[in-house]
Amino acid sequence: MGEKAKTPAEHLSEFLNFVDQCCAEYKAAYEAVNEEDKRLQDLLHEMEFASDKAERNRVATKLQNRRRRRRKNKDIVKLNEQVVKFFDDKSSRDTLNKLRQLLGRQRKEEEYLFSERTYTPRVK
Repeated sequence: MGEKAKTPAEHLSEFLNFVDQCCAEYKAAYEAVNEEDKRLQDLLHEMEFASDKAERNRVATKLQNRRRRRRKNKDIVKLNEQVVKFFDDKSSRDTLNKLRQLLGRQRKEEEYLFSERTYTPRVK
């Protein structure tokens, strides 16, 4: 109760931050999946050349843990993929840029509206 209502600029800013966060999470997770793919190949070769059963089991446990990490990152990619792909489209990117410009104009307007305003008479 008594919560201050958000301004249009705050709503716009939250949305733009959300889009930026989706893109950042997507990129980081996508790169992590690619990195895990390389590690998995290393582990498969390590397993192939293991000298005994104990070493093979140790490598298999590492492999299982790496696959789980890869799965978590792949899920993050899938979670953000639709938003990222939408804003990869040129017209959507243009709209996003227009929203950023709108945010700047809106902030200026709100700064004026919420500032201490005075009136200077036009006629003396």
